[in-house]
Amino acid sequence: MSIAELKKVTLIGLETERRSIMSQLQDAGVMHIIPLKETQQQADDGLGLKLREALEYLLRTPQQRRKQYTGTESALDVIVDRVIDNKQKVSQLRDQIEVLKQQRKTLANWGNFEPPQGDEIGPYQLYLSKVPLSGKSALFELDCAWTIINQDHKFHYVVFIATSEQIFSTYPFAFWQPTASLATLARQQNEAEIELDEQLAKRQGLTRWLSVLSTSLTDTLNESSLERAEQATLQCDPVFAIQGWVPTRQLQQLSHLNQAHPMTVKIEEVAPDEHPPTQLHNRPWLSGGQAAVAFFQLPGYRTWDPSALIFFSFSLFFAMILADAGYALVLATFVLFKWRRWGRSETAKRNRYLALTLVSCSVVYGMLVGSYFGVTPSPGEPLAYVHCLDMSDFNGMMKIAIGAGSLHLILANLMVAWIHRREAYCLSALGWVMLIATSYSGWLAYLGSTSESQTSLFNTPYGWFGLGALLLIFCFSGTTSPQSGTGLVKRTQAGLQAWYSISKAFGDVLSYMRLFALGLSSASLAVTFNDLAVQARDAVPAGGPLLFALIVLLGHGLNFVLGIMSGVIHGLRLNLLEFYNWGIKGEGYPFVPFNKREKTKWNKSS
Repeated sequence: MSIAELKKVTLIGLETERRSIMSQLQDAGVMHIIPLKETQQQADDGLGLKLREALEYLLRTPQQRRKQYTGTESALDVIVDRVIDNKQKVSQLRDQIEVLKQQRKTLANWGNFEPPQGDEIGPYQLYLSKVPLSGKSALFELDCAWTIINQDHKFHYVVFIATSEQIFSTYPFAFWQPTASLATLARQQNEAEIELDEQLAKRQGLTRWLSVLSTSLTDTLNESSLERAEQATLQCDPVFAIQGWVPTRQLQQLSHLNQAHPMTVKIEEVAPDEHPPTQLHNRPWLSGGQAAVAFFQLPGYRTWDPSALIFFSFSLFFAMILADAGYALVLATFVLFKWRRWGRSETAKRNRYLALTLVSCSVVYGMLVGSYFGVTPSPGEPLAYVHCLDMSDFNGMMKIAIGAGSLHLILANLMVAWIHRREAYCLSALGWVMLIATSYSGWLAYLGSTSESQTSLFNTPYGWFGLGALLLIFCFSGTTSPQSGTGLVKRTQAGLQAWYSISKAFGDVLSYMRLFALGLSSASLAVTFNDLAVQARDAVPAGGPLLFALIVLLGHGLNFVLGIMSGVIHGLRLNLLEFYNWGIKGEGYPFVPFNKREKTKWNKSS
């Protein structure tokens, strides 16, 4: 659970060996390059764009052929052109079929007939129109031949024989001229569908080149990345220089460069005014929380990595919202079924470790609240011995939910205090810790006291601790020096603004009550569906068991889906909004290594 420590590395080598050095640096894949001069955005070449388009198209093919792993460079352009041509034809045929279907659907209201061609009816033309039932009277005012062929509950379907001047000048409704009969349109659609089948078969045959195309695209992207990196170097004949950030633990991977080529390597510490990129470094089984952090807001280099804490707190909050061991076991069955498949990629491995933790927490918490598909174990049963939390005890469950929120925000502020432990700002974060902890403890003491034993707030330790916390927050929230008049004013403003955040802290802690509310609603719905199923079984003698099974399956299925959705949405919300706002100060940008793509999404299937 850390942000990788970085060093600034500068490499100075001979200009004649620049290409070789940059290529080996790309193989190492450990440096985030710092441009030493202004670079221009390099557009992908035509082949690269066509390769990407061809691969995306072929990878969407439902059924793929056995891969062919060899191919000549001269044939590559031909293969790509065939794929692009096939894509265009398939798109055109699908559009044509949709147009023909729409034309047939529209023309069906007038029946199957052959429209007149050329001058079969002299200077007149055949027109079709849909006339609302309320607009029929307008037809009698027209100076042309017309008849109603069909009608439904909304329209009259009318045929006109008229000149273009008559129809354009006097007709108040939309009209059009048919170009083919229903039979002709059906034949054209059938021909287009046959041609589409042939093109789709060709597409399936082209998938055998996926490996060759993906390898070519990988080489193209690597070459493009190398050229962009070379643009970021500083050339001063006969030498060149490249600079970048390198994780401390990976510095030794650059040693072979110094051995293979005569060069100068300079390694520097991060200067106070520099802002390096952020590289999160976690154990593989904790990287599920890292993915959520990187997706929402990457912390700055000088802050801290909340990945592990979010990993466990999200799992706990999800369990508190699901609040049923039976649902958790169903989810566990799904995880076990997908376990092997989820091990095929690094991203899937991260997700399966997170899923395993979610399921484990959900089973344990469900057993603690004693809910198994809405059924509570009877006293004396083995499962009843671990049932120690009562969901119907509103006061007790509210204390747990608010206590979880208080602890969550306390941990966030403790980490802020640790990061700023050498600064006076550390005391402000500790002030928030004291204030939240004192407020929660005082609230618990107030709930446990009687009206006769209640005393003034300042006659208790909670009041004095709270007052001390407010002073720490006011005095040390600002970072400017108070020695000058301007600095003192800014420090005072920062303290007052911090005091204004007290209401925010109160609201954020109360926001964790959703853990209790959503968990209670999930448990209540499970019990309700069980009661409805029993009542239906007892009320209907013949089909009672069938109704019982339907209500149980549909009801618990719906509640299960709602529980998972609520657990994910609100579990992430509490971590990435309430917790993040207190624990992470400042946003970073990602560490992007200059590396070679050995295996990308394009060739996973090879």
